Amino acid sequence: MEKMTSIRPYQEKDRDNVRQVLVHCASAAAQAGEGPARTAVWTIYCDYYIECEPQNCFVIANENDEAVGYIMGCEDYQAYYKRFMEDYAPRTKGLGLAHRAECIGAAILPRFFQKKYPAHLHIDIHSDYQRMGLGHQLMDALVAHFRKKNIPGVMLGVASGNKKGRNFYHKYGFTKLRRIPFTVVMGLKL
Repeated sequence: MEKMTSIRPYQEKDRDNVRQVLVHCASAAAQAGEGPARTAVWTIYCDYYIECEPQNCFVIANENDEAVGYIMGCEDYQAYYKRFMEDYAPRTKGLGLAHRAECIGAAILPRFFQKKYPAHLHIDIHSDYQRMGLGHQLMDALVAHFRKKNIPGVMLGVASGNKKGRNFYHKYGFTKLRRIPFTVVMGLKL
């Protein structure tokens, strides 16, 4: 049976569900409880986007209008970096060195590509809603949104071991920009 879904802009009511989708798709440590790993993934991969750039976020809404997937984007790396380092990176100070390093690394990575790809994105879909073409629809929504804003390119980092993810982005039109330890950086010119 096909699940009823729609793609729509993020709304404040989606906050908890979006955060839970992120945890569902994150590492086992983040899934294990309310510890540092969970706080770190929320801080690094979610909170800035839904709090500072909610206009650049879209969700997959299920038949109950609950978010079961999302795409979050940052349209201007310079503005993102300043705000993220001032307001969000400090939240990871007490979470341990590994989480702090992941936070700083995630914030700095787009810097190397910002000239051609000033925007970046994160996307996750709950496993119950994967393989339904919804990732493509989310990408279409954000890419069209960024094109209307005349943003020249968007980039992302995907875990080097995530072959399905890398294939998805490649099929969508992203090209490999660089491989760094544990991450493949990919970009799409808009």
